Amino acid sequence: MADKKNTPEETAPAVDVDALLQQLTKKNDEYVFKLRRILTEHQYTQAQEQKLLAELLPEMIAAQRQGKPATQLYGPVTVKAESLINAPKPKKKVPFWLSGIDLSLFFISIFALIYGIMAYIQPKQMTGASGIASLLIMAIAAGFIFTYYNQWTHKPKKERPKTWILMLAGVALVMLASIASSSLALVKSPLTNPSPWPVYLGLAVIAYGGHWYLKRRYQLDGIMAMG
Repeated sequence: MADKKNTPEETAPAVDVDALLQQLTKKNDEYVFKLRRILTEHQYTQAQEQKLLAELLPEMIAAQRQGKPATQLYGPVTVKAESLINAPKPKKKVPFWLSGIDLSLFFISIFALIYGIMAYIQPKQMTGASGIASLLIMAIAAGFIFTYYNQWTHKPKKERPKTWILMLAGVALVMLASIASSSLALVKSPLTNPSPWPVYLGLAVIAYGGHWYLKRRYQLDGIMAMG
């Protein structure tokens, strides 16, 4: 039995379904009858059926005027019903800030892992710029830069800012983050001084755990979700 979460929302159709049903040929009318029976068997409500028919009927009628029956337009009724019943749920738009936090956590985990390995292998080579605060600044900057870039690639080309503007803004943000990170090296505190390797690895585990949770909880895209 189909999960009702995959069925359309119960909204009133924008067209006169009953009037369109009267315009169907005998073959198309039989096709719709069988389709509705299958949908009813899968617990579709009348409102849900009406909404689907409001979407399908105008296309069916336009095709039948060209001599193309529903079986030619959509294939066998069982195949069409299966595609409607198991249609993927529309993906909700994710807020920019949420995607930014998710990718920031991802970069924090990567940077912290690298710093942890370095601190374990060559602890004396760790400088003030390797502190937790500096790591967080660079990771958060990277997270929001990649988030904006991913969303930029999904926009229609006419709505995208110029590529050179995007690149210039990205470089400027990286430079500002680098300056802020380097400035923190002058401050002496537990957050700005280099930490022992277990601290970095612990931070990596916590940050990746947060990234893992957000990605699955909100079905977020990956780091390079372009297309």
